[in-house]
Amino acid sequence: MAVDTSLKILLLDSSKFFRTIEKQFLSKTPAEILESGSGEEGLTLCKEQKPDLLFLSHDLTDMTGLEFCRKLKVDFGMRKLPVVMVCDENAKDQIDASRKAGADGIITKPIDRHKFMETGRHFLPTIREPRRTCLFPVECEIDGENYVGKCLDISSGGLFVDSPERFGIGKTFDLSFILPGQGSQKIKCRGVIAWYNERPNPTKPNYPLGFGVRFVDVSQVAISAIEAFTKR
Repeated sequence: MAVDTSLKILLLDSSKFFRTIEKQFLSKTPAEILESGSGEEGLTLCKEQKPDLLFLSHDLTDMTGLEFCRKLKVDFGMRKLPVVMVCDENAKDQIDASRKAGADGIITKPIDRHKFMETGRHFLPTIREPRRTCLFPVECEIDGENYVGKCLDISSGGLFVDSPERFGIGKTFDLSFILPGQGSQKIKCRGVIAWYNERPNPTKPNYPLGFGVRFVDVSQVAISAIEAFTKR
């Protein structure tokens, strides 16, 4: 996917390890990714580069994320920048303090990819992985029972299944399918039910009843095949 240089996301974390993880999560989005481990450098980047979204760690090399957030929110030229604070999941005080400091969103470490992307899309809806509308059967094995649904769209992160079955949000199961035009090789992986399309308030009004699946255990070979399919 081509980078949209008009769309910028800043990753601010003293840990290069976590910045690398976050950058990988965003690698298939159309945004230019900026990164830094320093609060002072981060403030300069915000002023000069004017990012559209900031993922801010609670821990920086020269100041806390709380101090950074407060400085940002009192600056007239930067205070509208959405800030997603990244806290330690076991430190409730960090979460409460982040809200008071003006954070617009909060996620926790260890970072969950789905939650990270979902939170980012709340502020920037366009940071989605390439999806392709399609129609092919999907075999699902749930609690020892086999079900067949129809895939209506797919990305390297998951797919939507047209099915009247209901198993509960968070249900993990095995699924397999053959991508149209990609030969006869069957893709087998595991997924988790992330959401349901239900009436009277469907998430996707133009779609039938069904559920969104997030891949949780899929090989790199399968991901590459799905990515090739979505780009066609």
